[in-house]
Amino acid sequence: MKIALIVDPIIHETLEKSRMLEKEKKEKNEEEEEHPLQVLEDALEKYGNRITFLNPDDQLLSKLLDGKFDFILNTADKVATKYQPAQYVGLFDLANIPYLGSRLDAIGICKNKALFKSILQLNFIATPKFQILKIQSGKFPKVDPKLKFPLVIKFFHEGIHEPSIADIIVQNPEEIDDSVKNIIKKKKFSYAIIEEYIPSRKFYLPIFGNDLNDDIHFLPAVEYRYPSEWTSEERIKANNEDLEKNFLEITNPLVKRARKVAHKAYTFCHCRDFAMAVFLIDEKTNNLLLHEINPITNLLPNGKMSLAAEHVGLSYREMINDLILTALKRYDMKLRGKYGKREKKLQKEQDKIDLEKETQIKMKKNLEENADSSQEEIDNS
Repeated sequence: MKIALIVDPIIHETLEKSRMLEKEKKEKNEEEEEHPLQVLEDALEKYGNRITFLNPDDQLLSKLLDGKFDFILNTADKVATKYQPAQYVGLFDLANIPYLGSRLDAIGICKNKALFKSILQLNFIATPKFQILKIQSGKFPKVDPKLKFPLVIKFFHEGIHEPSIADIIVQNPEEIDDSVKNIIKKKKFSYAIIEEYIPSRKFYLPIFGNDLNDDIHFLPAVEYRYPSEWTSEERIKANNEDLEKNFLEITNPLVKRARKVAHKAYTFCHCRDFAMAVFLIDEKTNNLLLHEINPITNLLPNGKMSLAAEHVGLSYREMINDLILTALKRYDMKLRGKYGKREKKLQKEQDKIDLEKETQIKMKKNLEENADSSQEEIDNS
């Protein structure tokens, strides 16, 4: 296939620099760590694909139309227009080219935190308690007294998180006025979400597949733990890369609960192919809270999706091409070459798992029937 690989222009620039350094290192017989985009390109080419790098700029649509691409793979999860993250995804549909991932409507629902949390509430899915506040004429509205401090304040514009304004944590009502005073002078008309801060553990649960094909699957969860002595401010500002991480297997009772919740949210948000569910575990009550569904999570080798795949012995090459395979099946496209072979292999593995489950169910049923017969004989005697 001829694949358009949509990449963040900044990361793309570092790839070009990395290639230049690689040439210099080879001349000096020194080893150079492969760039994530290079690893991705190699993984796709191993399946017989031809790759063209494209940046999400104002020429993207014409480049897609002129390039006569068979498929689009978007890795630019951080790129945004002024207010709408990944708005360019809508161009993929406009170009009428099959692509990996969710449509713009699903991304809009998940990235609009006010809308997303309201939908969770309507579907009885636990999330930190929150209030949506409308800021007019530079006045900050009253906060619901039922909300318990400390609280986190997040500012939004047209539903999307303002990246230029850091989240604020407040310990009491007086701190709210002091913290937001300067912000609302500049942003006289805006929105904010104020939610209860939950001292918690956090874990990320990778989801892949499609509800339409009834093939939604999960990888092990990646958990990040905060040092017990950290303050709430330190936890909010923490970089996951600096935290201790461990994996929660899909058989873990906590992950089993999370899978049911994530499946429900993934489905009603109309996500496709893959996403990352973010959960909080309340340290006081052990309640499971859904914090976020991210349908444009990082698919590069340094992302959490790749970490979870490697943990279960799935190479990066297999993971990224399995995701593409999922999308090809959703589009009902003919599976050629290595994608066709991979599908046959996965289907055989699934048939084996189904057979084992069926056998276990029959054995359990036979044991129960034998136990009932034995009990009946005892009662009759």
